[in-house]
Amino acid sequence: MYKKTDQKVKEIQRLYDEGVKLTEICKLTSSSQPTIKKVLLSCGIDYDAERLKAREKQLQQVIDLYNQGKSQNYIEKHLNLTRKTIRELLKSAGVDYRDKSQQQHVNRNTIINHNAFDQLTPEALYWIGMIFTDGHIEQKSEASIDLTLHNDDIDHLQKFKEFLGTTREIKKDKGDCSRLRVNSKQLRDRLVDLGFTHNKSTSIAPHELLKHSRDFWRGCIDGDGGIYRHKSKTGTSPQIFLCGTLETIFEFGIFCTSYIGIKEKFPSKAPGNNHYSISYYGQDALKIADHLYKDASVYLKRKYDTYMSFLNVEPVE
Repeated sequence: MYKKTDQKVKEIQRLYDEGVKLTEICKLTSSSQPTIKKVLLSCGIDYDAERLKAREKQLQQVIDLYNQGKSQNYIEKHLNLTRKTIRELLKSAGVDYRDKSQQQHVNRNTIINHNAFDQLTPEALYWIGMIFTDGHIEQKSEASIDLTLHNDDIDHLQKFKEFLGTTREIKKDKGDCSRLRVNSKQLRDRLVDLGFTHNKSTSIAPHELLKHSRDFWRGCIDGDGGIYRHKSKTGTSPQIFLCGTLETIFEFGIFCTSYIGIKEKFPSKAPGNNHYSISYYGQDALKIADHLYKDASVYLKRKYDTYMSFLNVEPVE
């Protein structure tokens, strides 16, 4: 009897030293977990204390690698841990978990202010307006935001880049356009909360938090509208217009009536599915431009210069 017990003790210790899991040792020796822990303790091994030390070491390894910017996939392979275990360890240590888009910035050694749209400041509202009319968000494959402008307006893209606090490069796109694309789930989700969709060109409508803002509407005009000198038989006069979905154009008309005192006007159908436009001329256009652009901190320079020309003021270089 003693010999069998002694053999079992040696077998349990051998299996433990070889790194066999406790549950497997139970099966192989037909013993309960409390029994195995008592046997190991008799051999000078405090199983629970050793497990705690091992977990603390494992946790520190995971945190160190994660803080170095390593992805979960890398840590999973390097430490032979499951994705679930890695997340549990990070959560237990209170480490902020990076989403896929944040990891992409780490991998590419780029940065971005993921909180740029959290507060609806005048500047944030302006850029939201630009994206609303002239940008694109991706909801399916990855969390990305694109803003594409003509090469003549590349300086304006640089302003957007500075607003986002990103080191992502502006890329030359097809034709005569340039594009800034950033990956940020937080920024994308904020825009989705404000009513943005992947197919916004035919379905989007201004959110309640946006449609009363002159900064938002200035961004829309700079994105998919215009300020011109309208030519007619009697001369030239100011013109301001906006293109977009029927819901967008209706809301802009309501804004102009409610906040600027312009006589009510209805949208006109433009080419394309759910695509409409609205134009104002003369003193109405001047009042709208003045309301949107006067004392503004951010704007598309060439459209702002046209507004200044309405006032017979030379544009500032």
